[in-house]
Amino acid sequence: MTARRVAREIAVILMPQLPKTKEGGEALEMGALVEKTVRMLADYAKQNLLDAGAILEKTNFELHNIEAEHQDNARSTQVLKPVQFTTEQLREQIAQVERALHLVAEALDVPEMTLASGSSSINIPCKQCGHTNRATFEKYSHAEIREFLLKLLEAYIEHKAEIDEYIKSTRSKWNVDRMVSIDRDILRLACAEAFFIHEVPINVAISEAVELCHRFADEKAAKFVNGVLADLAEQAKTFRNTGEFPEYIRNAAQVAAAAPVPQDESLEETTF
Repeated sequence: MTARRVAREIAVILMPQLPKTKEGGEALEMGALVEKTVRMLADYAKQNLLDAGAILEKTNFELHNIEAEHQDNARSTQVLKPVQFTTEQLREQIAQVERALHLVAEALDVPEMTLASGSSSINIPCKQCGHTNRATFEKYSHAEIREFLLKLLEAYIEHKAEIDEYIKSTRSKWNVDRMVSIDRDILRLACAEAFFIHEVPINVAISEAVELCHRFADEKAAKFVNGVLADLAEQAKTFRNTGEFPEYIRNAAQVAAAAPVPQDESLEETTF
């Protein structure tokens, strides 16, 4: 996972906590908000690992009880004999282990796990010749992730009104306020990247948005986001070349920015 992809994932998690107006963004301590989110992600990962451990311990206890209560071990007082399990019993225990593995995988997938700088190495011994190979894995620096994250969020906050108007202008005439929240957040971030972060190619911004959908939503969301961004790709290219918004975007954005913020657009607390 690249540093920018980590930043994008954290940005998606941060989106519900961002202010809904440019003025609110100016008063926001973005650094503190990022640090809070990173700590929250770390706590979430730790809790997942604790839950996974508890599930495995419960599974081990249940397997022991099945052996102890089996008729072949009715007279055993110390060492239990191996016993045969029914397919139903095996399915129940496998389901528990799969749930534990899912929790572990989810914990390891938390972006915070990649924030440490430097590198780590592991030794891989060859069982045939005895030679040991050393593999080194580079980690991404906190500063690299943070820099891109802040650039992405600031671009969104600065140009939220224009971004929403661009989305509304697509052939499908999407109503931003009626979209599924996670789809809307990914779409807004992708537009911020495609229009305003010039070092990222437009096609990369689109493909990364589709990957975020696979990570946080589903295939239906991925197709939806890809379709909307495909409609906007040419407009993003034009804006990058000229640096100017079309007049209809400027006018609509001014009207939208002057409108009062709806009650359901207040800041939300991200939960897991």
